[in-house]
Amino acid sequence: SSGFGAHFAEVAVHRWTGEVRVRRMLGLFDIGRVLNERTARGQALGGMVWGLGGALTEMLEHDPRTGHIANRDLANYHVAAHADVPSDMQVDFLPVRDDHANPMQSKGVGELGISGSGAAILNAIYDASGARVLELPATPDKVIAAMERA
Repeated sequence: SSGFGAHFAEVAVHRWTGEVRVRRMLGLFDIGRVLNERTARGQALGGMVWGLGGALTEMLEHDPRTGHIANRDLANYHVAAHADVPSDMQVDFLPVRDDHANPMQSKGVGELGISGSGAAILNAIYDASGARVLELPATPDKVIAAMERA
């Protein structure tokens, strides 16, 4: 039996610049019996930050002539940093044990933190601004263009 979860995000979108700021996020997960609360929470939070970066900043660029990766260092590939992550980021686990998973009644956390976190942010952008961004990452230029179409 697999783990599952739900993500919720609240964002603010600047109407003139298209800048998106994630104000708060919540991830609620069913991972069966939680064997180590601290490491499970860290795994889920890390995935949520990873999803935030994928939704807002991380864009892999390819050289159109050769197909090689053009931005292959952190100077040109922006990963989410501390300033990009909301201080109100919460992870909760459902207090449910899964008798069908294994004798310990646990499931893996794995990448549950990233699965759905980007979609929650894009839906929050839509709720905040009416801008439906369909291409990741939701950079300011894409958000402004989507706001103009809305």
